[in-house]
Amino acid sequence: MTQSCFSRVTIDPKKLQANYTLLQKKVGAGCSVAGVVKADGYGLGIDVVVPALEDAGCRFFYVAQLEEALIARSLTDCPVAILGGLPEGCEKIYHQHSLIPVLNTLGEIARCPVDLPAIWHVDTGMNRLGIDPQDVPELLKNHPAPLLMMTHFSSSDERDDAPSVAQVALFDSVVPPSFAHSICNSSGIFKNALWHRQQVRAGMALYGLNPTPEFFNPMSGVVQLEARILQIRAAKAGETVGYNRTYTFPADARLATIGIGYADGFLRSGSNRTALYWNGQACPVVGRVSMDLVVVDITHLQGLAPQEGHWMEVIGVHQSADQLAASWGTIGYEVLTSLGARAERVVLSVS
Repeated sequence: MTQSCFSRVTIDPKKLQANYTLLQKKVGAGCSVAGVVKADGYGLGIDVVVPALEDAGCRFFYVAQLEEALIARSLTDCPVAILGGLPEGCEKIYHQHSLIPVLNTLGEIARCPVDLPAIWHVDTGMNRLGIDPQDVPELLKNHPAPLLMMTHFSSSDERDDAPSVAQVALFDSVVPPSFAHSICNSSGIFKNALWHRQQVRAGMALYGLNPTPEFFNPMSGVVQLEARILQIRAAKAGETVGYNRTYTFPADARLATIGIGYADGFLRSGSNRTALYWNGQACPVVGRVSMDLVVVDITHLQGLAPQEGHWMEVIGVHQSADQLAASWGTIGYEVLTSLGARAERVVLSVS
């Protein structure tokens, strides 16, 4: 670590592996947990998460795009499936690197080589990607059997199970039970054991986000994010801070300027509403989040006061990625995948 680094992300592969083990125990020996490692391993680094997950027993990976799949292939010999389908003209690349397309359209199914293993995605309620359910029976008559058939829940993280129940019923009405099924995402794993089938696709839960938001998070936090105090300064009652004078101090205050901003993934929506932590004490952000900096109020801190060069917790023991996301009005996915490239990345040992 050099003094020039304003922020650092610490990743604990052992906790990632513990999350995988927890999910595999949850679904049992008859079902496999595939690791979703798209978006650079949800922002943690695909080069970190793929080897760690494989060491924990993961034997199947999903990415979103071909470019991600090629990186994953360089890290593992396990099956790698591409959720974004089979772009026209890429069939030879898929063959060459033993990549599995998730086929989402009739056109993709029609041009998929018969000797290229594929997954069919049946859209049962998302209205994003996927084959219309009514097309499935005829497709099964006229095309080679897919490796497995999948669908994707629209709202399995909500208390109301009715939409998910309806999606499973629709899927089961057109997909024969003789095929391997993949239905559950992270939240779906915790909803109904009958939905586990042959494979589940774990993403957010692997990285420590809460798959059961109405309950205590069963997963371990994998990521810590800290930012450095660049300056300690004083402000007088009636003065303002930051762009556009959005915060006026009601009394004299002591401030810390922190080396993190929206260029680092600390969203501007956190202005005047988010907190950073010093020794477990919340320090509210005052004023606008700017590209490189935020300012927090440390007037209330008791005991040993923070000094320039010290670190403040952004994500960690006192504030999870989900909690930070809530203060920004978003979800933990966006927090992890927005972590800026400027932060130093520290990967803890798995030994």
